[in-house]
Amino acid sequence: MARYREATWLPIPETTTQPRITPTQLILHSAAAPWSPKRLRDFWNERGVTTESHFGVGYDGEVGQFMDTGVRADANASANSRAISVETAADTENSDPWTPDQIEALVEIMVWAHRTHRIPAHVCHSDTDPGFGIHRMFRKWSLDGTECPGNARARQFTDTVFPRFLESLGGIPAPAGPIVELENLRYGKTNGDVTDLQRALIRRGEKIPAGATGYYGDQTKAAVASFQRKQGWTGADADGIPGTETCALLDLRVA
Repeated sequence: MARYREATWLPIPETTTQPRITPTQLILHSAAAPWSPKRLRDFWNERGVTTESHFGVGYDGEVGQFMDTGVRADANASANSRAISVETAADTENSDPWTPDQIEALVEIMVWAHRTHRIPAHVCHSDTDPGFGIHRMFRKWSLDGTECPGNARARQFTDTVFPRFLESLGGIPAPAGPIVELENLRYGKTNGDVTDLQRALIRRGEKIPAGATGYYGDQTKAAVASFQRKQGWTGADADGIPGTETCALLDLRVA
């Protein structure tokens, strides 16, 4: 049995009926409800919800575990057969940031999952790549795309949660991707930073028919916009021009 000792055990029926899995990913969610883990468990049981997660984290950092992490939970679409899922209390619009208590709890769950299941200490590069991520990162992790978690929490994952997780492991550095300058990653530019951007996009499955030419034209802009939309971003956040968050998700370090 794989149970996190700091969590309150709040089992749901699925923990005895779902097939076994070997977790290789951990995915963070927002519940669009300001509920404690117990309230979330009761809601699922009352409504017969079948998109359950392994863990729930309240605003105060309280952690509940609903299912053994060696058993499949169904919150992640195509990743259900390999992912641990963590729901977190949120406002009904999924727009608020994680609280300091939630961040601390998430980091501790991630450390436990890394040590218990040997989930690699890096951000997932694709929907099947072992590692850690947030639900909105890949469309295949949801049936129709998702805004979960919202923009504030997406930034926190990149800027706060994942770096603290690495620090908690004893200072293991993040993968050392290429260093780029944002001003070089603009339409009409030709330089080596654009080449690194194009290679990163192609590794993520984006299409640039001409390949990594180093020229930022229509193909590269379309590929960046496609990658951004897969994160659940819209409008100016999916304009085909990378910022620091896009670069971080592509393992590009901004100078």
